[in-house]
Amino acid sequence: MPTRLMLHTLRVLPWFLEPVLIAFWTSVFFGVAKDQRRAVAGNLRALFPQWSGMRATAGAWQVFWNFALTYVDAQRCETGTGAVDWVVDGLASLEDLAKREEGCIILTAHMGNYDLAAPMFASRFNRTLYTVRAPEREPETQMLRETEIRRREALTPNFRTLYNQEGNLLGIELSRLLGEGNVVAVQGDRVIFDVSPMVVEVESGLTMRLPKGPLFLARATGAPCFPLFIVRDGWRRYRVIVLPEMELPPRKRGDDDEAAKVWAGTILNIVRRHWRQWYVFEPLLEKRAPHVDRPV
Repeated sequence: MPTRLMLHTLRVLPWFLEPVLIAFWTSVFFGVAKDQRRAVAGNLRALFPQWSGMRATAGAWQVFWNFALTYVDAQRCETGTGAVDWVVDGLASLEDLAKREEGCIILTAHMGNYDLAAPMFASRFNRTLYTVRAPEREPETQMLRETEIRRREALTPNFRTLYNQEGNLLGIELSRLLGEGNVVAVQGDRVIFDVSPMVVEVESGLTMRLPKGPLFLARATGAPCFPLFIVRDGWRRYRVIVLPEMELPPRKRGDDDEAAKVWAGTILNIVRRHWRQWYVFEPLLEKRAPHVDRPV
């Protein structure tokens, strides 16, 4: 009901009232969503150990606020009452990705507005871009999202969305799509529902909890992997950061720790610079005292 109400309201709401209403409703949800608020503040405390609890809580509010801004931007575009501008950093890497003939993986994170960006990127490729997302928790909301996504797919024929649902053998399907030369975009920073996690010590004393699937897909298929992140620059303006192909160490028997550190470090470097737009509402980072060997 709130989503339907917002879609209706955006068709008649003047743009200059948005900041006031977004700040108000952000504060309401920030107060209600206790677990999510604590998770975001905990991630920030682990990311910036020098921060006080009050500073981390204020930072968590900024994350909620930016999430609300990007969500409203997406709904403005969906209802035809607004549009966004794009700036791309790393055009050479983007062109490299577009020219590849083999299947490629785009590693991204829950930042910016990937729902808007994916169809835009798909139009630059001569092959299909498949994005992977988790279904909404509420069936009614899932129906609304499904309608929006299918409308985008109709407008952009080489853009498709796949859902990570239990029992659908998504990994096998993605491997097949990569083998056919398609592009697959995966979000490598959020562990929800029945996703299998891995814990990586990305820095001394700092551990990061990430999903296993995206890295396993890259290792199993050997597909080139390009990190790509989206950040909100300002009013209806977004910046796309495209990095060169990620260089993973050779595969060895046993745990793939070195590759996992490269994978996690790539995400962490972007998150640390753009923490206000890291929309992960689960505890993923933990700061521990570094282990010190004591003499016997």
